[in-house]
Amino acid sequence: MAPPAFNQMHRVLKDGGFALSFYAWNRVDLFMAAWKAAGFRPIGHIIFRKSYASSARFVRYTHEAAYLLAKGDAKLPHQPMPDVIDMPYSGNKLHPTQKPVAALLPRVHAFCPAGGLVMDPFAGSGSSLVAAQRLGRDWLGMELDETHAATASRRLTYWGERRTAA
Repeated sequence: MAPPAFNQMHRVLKDGGFALSFYAWNRVDLFMAAWKAAGFRPIGHIIFRKSYASSARFVRYTHEAAYLLAKGDAKLPHQPMPDVIDMPYSGNKLHPTQKPVAALLPRVHAFCPAGGLVMDPFAGSGSSLVAAQRLGRDWLGMELDETHAATASRRLTYWGERRTAA
């Protein structure tokens, strides 16, 4: 049985649509089982190489990983993107696992068509939503933590005002 969040993501995603899901490496078995139980098909694995270590134990953790998931019959891109990319450091000032908007912009552009919707049910500081907004995509974010939700809201307001002023 898939956790309710993944079931609902799959339910609202259009056929042929994509989901990009970051995951904890030490829980990949749980994530994979949940994605598949919800109906997602893993179609790619993306490594975000960091210039710093977020922690160090037996190894230094200098990357984050995400699976590219598809619902139904996803069409191949004209130019596939690399599966290893450099992720500029955000400073994690707004959220402990803050993603830089610059790293998400190409993914939103590639996997969410114009007129599409970016949904982030774990929005954190709103980086994916800001990327969607900057590319003119619709967005919907959810965040349980009120402080992080307020941060995301402020960022979206800021970028929305910059966009309309340009």
